[in-house]
Amino acid sequence: MTIQSTAPAATPTGAQLPKSSSRPNWTKQIRPVLRRNGLIIFFGVLLLVFAAVRPEFLSEGNIRNILLSASVIGILAIGQTVVMLTGGFDLAVARTAVVAGMVVGLVSPLGMFPAIALAVLSSIIVGLVSGTLISRAKVNPFVVTLGMYTILTSVALLINDGGSVSKLPGWLTGLTSLKIMGVSSIVFWFIGIAIAAHIVLAHTRFGRHIYAVGGNFEASRLAGIKVNKVLTIAYIVCALCAGIAGILLTARLQTASPVALPGAELDAIAAVIIGGTRLSGGFGSVPRTIVGVLILASLSSGLVLLGVAAYWQGMVKGAVIILAVAVDVIFNKRN
Repeated sequence: MTIQSTAPAATPTGAQLPKSSSRPNWTKQIRPVLRRNGLIIFFGVLLLVFAAVRPEFLSEGNIRNILLSASVIGILAIGQTVVMLTGGFDLAVARTAVVAGMVVGLVSPLGMFPAIALAVLSSIIVGLVSGTLISRAKVNPFVVTLGMYTILTSVALLINDGGSVSKLPGWLTGLTSLKIMGVSSIVFWFIGIAIAAHIVLAHTRFGRHIYAVGGNFEASRLAGIKVNKVLTIAYIVCALCAGIAGILLTARLQTASPVALPGAELDAIAAVIIGGTRLSGGFGSVPRTIVGVLILASLSSGLVLLGVAAYWQGMVKGAVIILAVAVDVIFNKRN
């Protein structure tokens, strides 16, 4: 009687038995998607939560208000993005905007061209001074822009002895009085500046140099990039955006106030950080900054609709900023 063995046949050396089942690793597939689109996903979840609690959050009127409130801060944040991509920042953007608004208000009786030209020139001078001190004198950006913030705060008060400028001419208020589909034209100014800034950063040599300087200052210098010039221009662009924001704010409010935009410089920096621009420079984009601006504006609008007191709103915004930076640090460590 022959007994047959039921043991499995031996396999050749190095051969592997086929696996009985192969399940796709969804974690590995989802993780890159979350990394690329985490900001958009967070924004979408935020909108859905507020809409579920207060349906009027997504009403046409409230969306217009969100866009309107985001416009001035958004223009400041676009300029701030250019500077932060180089590894610096500008604490004086809001005060630069206020000074430009005061200048255009006071000079407006002389006509459109001289008023806007002087307001823009004042902003360019601020950016030139800050950029030169930072790039050539090697003074820390925090020290330079904090000092400029203090100086401009006093300048804004001295321009008209601490008073506001009202009774502005029609050409100035007309810059933002036009409405397209019920949306103020200041929103379209914001969109136009965002598109222009994105094109410059993403598709020009200057934009590539901005990213290079922020990514590695010394390597950029050795590669032949004029890093001092790039830094100076970056601060000029930031101040120019601030000046435009100040002119448009004066037109929208129909008055120029020396104490306008309190805390707006921190909101602009917060929007850029939430958008994922690294504090060390070299990574970020204007579209991501715009999403950061919209997140902050939507957060403020939603908290107001929920009846949350102002001092609690600041705590929530601060927590969101810290969370955004923490996630960015963790992501960088893993990479």
